[in-house]
Amino acid sequence: MHKVVVPKYSGAHRFACLALYRALLRQCRPSNADTPWLSETKPLIRQNFRKYKKLQSPSQSANALKAGYEALDLLSSSRTNQQDAHRITTLIAQARSQKDKYAAMQRKIRPVAPPAKPLTPKKARKEKSIRFQEETSQRHPNATSILDRPRPVGDKKRHVPVLVNARGLPFLRYKKPQPRNVSSVIRKKLGRRWNWIERRDRLKIELLFAKDEEEWDRITQTKEPSTWSEHPANAIADVNARIGRFDMHSKELADNMWKIVLAEKALAEEEAIQKQPKQ
Repeated sequence: MHKVVVPKYSGAHRFACLALYRALLRQCRPSNADTPWLSETKPLIRQNFRKYKKLQSPSQSANALKAGYEALDLLSSSRTNQQDAHRITTLIAQARSQKDKYAAMQRKIRPVAPPAKPLTPKKARKEKSIRFQEETSQRHPNATSILDRPRPVGDKKRHVPVLVNARGLPFLRYKKPQPRNVSSVIRKKLGRRWNWIERRDRLKIELLFAKDEEEWDRITQTKEPSTWSEHPANAIADVNARIGRFDMHSKELADNMWKIVLAEKALAEEEAIQKQPKQ
């Protein structure tokens, strides 16, 4: 049975096409002659090679190669033959005209873009949340300490904050959604505390190995300038001190924030009584 050879999978065919492509591009190099059309010929060659590179029919591939070799002969003779040069400029003008006609036709048949659909309430809330997170990613340069409260609100209604416990770390929530910079600070502090806990767990394992080494020294009656468990024990004590200071600071911060909540609540009740109409 006759074997069908796909041209693009044939090494000889690929070599011939690439050789023809390189030869055509070499003919498009600028020369001393008056050939301004050379700058427009190279893009046409590249465009046509990209257009026909996926041909699978042997007859179509042969016709394309024949046209390529004719173009190569035409480019070679155009430097000395004015008639061939005029033929090339005519072909370029025809190609440009066809391209403009095709673009105009596509603009006519191109469907008009439908009007944008209004956002659903869910998508509107989502986009609003995304914009808020982007706007609050950095701390405001004029922001003051959270402990510098309560503040005067003027004619506005005072909102009493809520004391929130985020895995042992307190913070005041005045409104939702939560600013992005507040969330990043909470994650950073809790991550630092968790790193201390993991370090302490690793040191406890090292302390067990150190005690085994001390037991071996006792059996072999080996004397060391310091005990094996001294340094892990000191490191554990240091980590515990850091965690203790962190927790103590969180407790003091929670007490101060709770005082702010009570003060804000008292002021809110007082201002509500003052704004009531007099009878």
